[in-house]
Amino acid sequence: MRSGSGVLCISACQLVVGLCLLGVYEGYKAYYYDNLTDESASVSSRVATYESPLDFRSPMGFSYYLSIANNMFAIFGLAGVINAQRELIIAFFSYNAAQMVIAFHAFVDLCTDVGIRYAGEPAKLTSFERASATFIFFCFLLSLLATVFAVKAIDEVKTKQREELTRMAVLSDTLQYEVDNA
Repeated sequence: MRSGSGVLCISACQLVVGLCLLGVYEGYKAYYYDNLTDESASVSSRVATYESPLDFRSPMGFSYYLSIANNMFAIFGLAGVINAQRELIIAFFSYNAAQMVIAFHAFVDLCTDVGIRYAGEPAKLTSFERASATFIFFCFLLSLLATVFAVKAIDEVKTKQREELTRMAVLSDTLQYEVDNA
């Protein structure tokens, strides 16, 4: 498969980007629990809503869930190409089509969040948001490439399956008619 190698490379890159997003998230989570949970009550109420790494609505919380989905479907892409499973490649393609939109919106949101400064903002929050935005942008770019390669890979798997069925049909026709030499 010509485009299968492209899907393999993109899946591997998406797996690496997903692991990097997980690393940024875990770094922020450690920073959050070490430095921000012992602050005053007013700060902790603010922190509990916006800055909490466990909250899906926070930028860092979203990056955690995005990294989970990214890694799961990257493995689908790897397994789909290696085993020539059209259904796994379709799942990989479908996820990447949706991720193009989701990752772009998350990237724009994080870029906006980086520019917003508020009273009592933690010192390292901006650097974590920038790192997360960078890897989410890589997710967006890889999704664009993955969609192109996944469509080609699905066509190649269909062609390969048709060739296999044709070969089996010819083989069964050949075996069915034996020449009688008597």
